[in-house]
Amino acid sequence: MTFENRLLAFVKLGVFLNEQLRSGNAEFTTILVRASQENPWFTDENIRFALNGIVEDLDEKNLNNWTIHYPFLQHVETHCRASLQKTVAVVMAGNLPLVGFRDFLAVLVSGHRILCKLSSKDTILLRYLAEKLIDIEPKFSERICFEDHVIKGFDAVIATGGHHAVEHFYEYFQKYPHIIRGHRNSCAILDGTENMDELRGLFEDMFRYFGLGCRNVTKLFVPKNYDFQSLIEAVQSKKELFQSLEYHHLYQSNYQYQQVVSALNARKTINAGVFTLIENSALTPPISVVHYEYYSDLADVRHVLESQKNQLQCIVWIFQLRSMSESNDRWQSGVEATTIPFGQAQKPSLFDYADGIDTMAFLATKI
Repeated sequence: MTFENRLLAFVKLGVFLNEQLRSGNAEFTTILVRASQENPWFTDENIRFALNGIVEDLDEKNLNNWTIHYPFLQHVETHCRASLQKTVAVVMAGNLPLVGFRDFLAVLVSGHRILCKLSSKDTILLRYLAEKLIDIEPKFSERICFEDHVIKGFDAVIATGGHHAVEHFYEYFQKYPHIIRGHRNSCAILDGTENMDELRGLFEDMFRYFGLGCRNVTKLFVPKNYDFQSLIEAVQSKKELFQSLEYHHLYQSNYQYQQVVSALNARKTINAGVFTLIENSALTPPISVVHYEYYSDLADVRHVLESQKNQLQCIVWIFQLRSMSESNDRWQSGVEATTIPFGQAQKPSLFDYADGIDTMAFLATKI
């Protein structure tokens, strides 16, 4: 199977998914219902949001613009015959719908076999996509395997999980070429000049997927005497997302619990209607809580972010800050996290690799 064959199969998969998202096909709807039943955090809205992101990834132009940066792909057939192909085990997280799809895509486009270890919280969606991919290109049946128990017989591994899982991963996979990713958080920098559209975008950055992803903003840096009223008004005006939080029983249980905890501890909070703002320097708050920290100088923010760079996935900030006297490149090199404008945290491009680790380069040079 040539590189062109593999890429074309994924393009066709993207076309198929796009059709399903717009047609209301009964089989497809059943798959989404089953996925929501398996994991109540996977609402129909959020699954469709994730699938629309995959459709965007699999657009022919986007795939070509991505893969053209990796010349080895054009010669991968010779490489694979010489090495008898490699089997890459991919241990996937289950915090977001199809959060491991890009690893699935990268391994197969690079010409290797994939051994998938799915999270028990997300066993349905990727199997469905794999079946459809094999329908499109039957030769993929020899390159895709799912393992429900202990994984073995692999040459390299890509594993993603929480803090405790990562400790296990390092111990278990240390002798193999590996990418191991733990949980990270994202933050946002505000300066008080944001308009309502930007603040509505920030709400999306914070609470798409209920705030459970590494790219969700969980911490705000705001100037001294910042008035949160505009943010609260923006949140309440983004009705669809607001209501998805307001009526989700698991999320509401967490929100109400945190309200009680704050009251019992006489903790100063700002209630945004469906989430709570608390002044705290930590990057990782409980579900339904966003931390904030005041700053008087942006240099102070940079200092804090540099100290937390290994915990950061991306930084959302007002676009105009890119033109400040200290260039974005210097921020980027110091902080080692992707900087993006409001509203884009949950819309990463194919080049926005998790933890900043180039998965395709790893597959080309490390195994």
